[in-house]
Amino acid sequence: MGIKQTAANIVCGFIPDKKLRHRVRTRLNYDIGEYIDFARRDAGRPNARVRTYSGHGGMKKIIVVLDDEVAYKFPLVAAKKDTPRREKMFADAFREISPITIPKMEILSFNGMDVLKYDFLPGKTLADMDTATILKHEDKIARQLASFMFEIGRSDPKSIRHLKPDGATTGMFFGWYHNDIGGNFVINPETGDIVAFIDWESAAFCNMHPDLMRALRFLNKRGAGSLIMKTVFEYIARYQAENN
Repeated sequence: MGIKQTAANIVCGFIPDKKLRHRVRTRLNYDIGEYIDFARRDAGRPNARVRTYSGHGGMKKIIVVLDDEVAYKFPLVAAKKDTPRREKMFADAFREISPITIPKMEILSFNGMDVLKYDFLPGKTLADMDTATILKHEDKIARQLASFMFEIGRSDPKSIRHLKPDGATTGMFFGWYHNDIGGNFVINPETGDIVAFIDWESAAFCNMHPDLMRALRFLNKRGAGSLIMKTVFEYIARYQAENN
């Protein structure tokens, strides 16, 4: 471990808040200014207003947003090198199928690494919303999530068939799936509309149960686990209606 990382670990050891700790660690370990300069040059917006976000937990990414309109996702050292291209591949495959918007993406090169550029759609993720607002809109959110899961799950995009397990067929809670459904959709907190689905690098043809359980545990801690339960019931009803 280098001196820079050691110093960052020492500083962060005095920060009890996990979210703040990750942000501070990221900014101590990486030159955010280089990422911002690159984004401004590419967009032709030298004076753009900037906001930055860092990945939770594993510090897998830094996102630079210019004027709340365009975003650049920079993978960090801990991220797999093929992550941006994998994310774009899945997003492109499902964009015309998904009932929820998937932002268009472009691959750029910065210092030898791939960077994702995409339209930024303002809103909040579940992690950023208070429990009362989630519960206020949970019926509407659940219907949208169930429709999204059903349409993506039963689809068969030609461009990603090579990633489908041999002989695998779709079924209830089995098929193509985003695989990180709990924290990666953007909501308009005023209306409860899901305006975008982001972060597609974990998508796979798989059993949906494990990720739904992760989402349930995450929301149970917030007192909003009923959102996932309602999503499951809505999905089952939709599946049975289409297959009877």
